[in-house]
This record gives sequence, C-alpha cells and structure tokens, in this order.
Amino acid sequence: MFLGQYKYTTDSKGRITIPVRFRAALDSGAFVTQGFERNLMVYTAESFDRLAKKATSLTSTDPNARAVRRVIFGGATELSLDSAGRLLLPDFLTDYAEIDGEAFIVGAGEYFEIWQAAAWEQERASVMDSEANANRFADYDLSTG
Repeated sequence: MFLGQYKYTTDSKGRITIPVRFRAALDSGAFVTQGFERNLMVYTAESFDRLAKKATSLTSTDPNARAVRRVIFGGATELSLDSAGRLLLPDFLTDYAEIDGEAFIVGAGEYFEIWQAAAWEQERASVMDSEANANRFADYDLSTG
C-alpha cells in the first residue's frame, strides 16, 4: 500500500527518485498513466493488470468507453526502476502533468500519484479542508466495522 507525501526533484532527463518504501512493490515493473487532475498515476504491474481488465471489458461502441481506453492506455507507459531507484518519465507524461523540477509523490493506496509542486500545493489545500472533507466522506461508507 502506498502512503504518505514526498517531495523530490526531477532531473534534466525526467528521472524522479521513488521513495525507498515504495520500491519493493515496483520490482515487477511499474505502469505510469495520466491522472485525472493533470497528475500522473503509478501502478504496480498487478494493479495495472486489474485496471486494464476492467477497461478492456468496456464496450468499444460507447464513445465515453473509448475515451476511457485512450486515457488509460494511450496515456500510459511501462517503466522499471533504475539502479538508483528512479523512474525515467517520458516527455509526453511530464508535458501532460507539467512536471519540471520540484514534484510530489503522493500515496493513494494501491497506486501513487506524481504531481507538479504548485499543482499539489493547490490540491493539498483542497484535501485539507475539513468542511469539504466532511461533505466528501458523508457520501462513502468507510467504516471498518
């Protein structure tokens, strides 16, 4: 499970260091795709396989389903960690998420997100709003009992 927030800097080649505690989960590979808020979503091979199966079960006759497939598959790439624990993000994904320099890696359970620093600060303010969270959480049953 991916948890926490980490600040890193991408280098001139587009590489970003992945937190040490995330690396073992990516031993079998990583899939990076476009996120929904101009961020990137990084999945383990197993998690992406589950997502891919759901996406491919969508009918190709529905225009929205085709768009979902394009976002998930057309906006994705398979990557592996280098010996220094970094991912080399391709230009089309760093351009999409406007990542150049400072970035945040944010745990989201079975995947983690990579955010451009200013965009994350704005999103972080939103997710730290207690009143908004009370409304958001009311819609979901997150009880553990």
